[in-house]
Amino acid sequence: MKRTLLFISALFVAVSALAQEYTTRYQSVTEPQTLLPTGYVRLSRREIFLPTVNGYNPYKADLHMHSTLTDGVVNIKGRMEEAWSDGLDILAATEHMSIRPVADKEGQATPESAKLKRSKAATKAVESATKIADDFGLLVIPGVELTGDAKTQGHFNALFTTDNSVLYDYDAMQAIRNARQQGALIMHNHPGWRHSTLEMTDFEKATYAEGLIDGIELMNGAYFYPGAFETAKRHNLFMTSNTDIHATTAAQYRENGHLRNMTIIFAKESTLESIREALEAHRTLCYSFGTIGGEERLLKEFFEASITVKKLSVDKKKKSQRVMITNTTSLPYTLRFGKGNPVVLRPLSSTIVTAKVGKPMQCTVLNMFYGANEHPVLSIK
Repeated sequence: MKRTLLFISALFVAVSALAQEYTTRYQSVTEPQTLLPTGYVRLSRREIFLPTVNGYNPYKADLHMHSTLTDGVVNIKGRMEEAWSDGLDILAATEHMSIRPVADKEGQATPESAKLKRSKAATKAVESATKIADDFGLLVIPGVELTGDAKTQGHFNALFTTDNSVLYDYDAMQAIRNARQQGALIMHNHPGWRHSTLEMTDFEKATYAEGLIDGIELMNGAYFYPGAFETAKRHNLFMTSNTDIHATTAAQYRENGHLRNMTIIFAKESTLESIREALEAHRTLCYSFGTIGGEERLLKEFFEASITVKKLSVDKKKKSQRVMITNTTSLPYTLRFGKGNPVVLRPLSSTIVTAKVGKPMQCTVLNMFYGANEHPVLSIK
């Protein structure tokens, strides 16, 4: 009975303290007749901790999003607030621009009025986002999504465009060429969307044959396309992971405890020139719902930079030692040491494993992929 009373008393004190924390109020400076609660937060940022690799800084980017200017439910300012709040550094403005309306006829010349009408949303998105980018400390990459029928053509993001108002053409291929003539990088979006396989359409094959494609989405929203690894290797493409967000990122990610999809770009600085150089050099990793994808070497270097290892004790008789491995990042890792069971290393946490004295631990990072069924294997000393 005594223990029960003590527990109830302690619970009452804890609840009272919690209630007090969020009901303490202060007088408003601008409206002195008003009291404001100290627990109220208008807008906060979820910081994402990642390591530098080979002297390059990790910048978190979303290279594919949509707003109310086309078919999204959040306006441009809202998208910028989301990106900052979700911990991003870079956001690409990529509104839809249809590259082949059904009513258009083959061989028909494209009037200037059609170009302007088709490009209006994409142009305004870039202008609006760029105008307020400094308010959030974000870098905006100007771009557009050139969209055609998913089953016969496909979708492509043009990044680093200079003038969206002159890109549109009745000829879908010419629209992509127009973007390339501006120096844009072309990314093949969600390559398996509305397809039963990753086999390309004739139109997609033609874009690759002409050398128009620079990158590919390995991950798009909740979708992960392992077959895109082979496409990236065969055509020398950078790989990305993006939200392609149309709803709110809170509903799809934060409210469920997830970090949003992001392309981790390793660059010297957050400028258009530096970020473009990093993409062209393939210094990117892809993150989506706990899965990390990319080229094998960069995955290994990133993981090694993410952890610290500390020896705790040694059992001389068994020639074994207890080792603490600490994850210094905001990303989770699923590890397998030798042939043992998987070990989950949560973000910003540590785990203790047993290892042989004098021998490196062979570790497979199971939630990292550099191929459809290929995980990086490292020796941890």
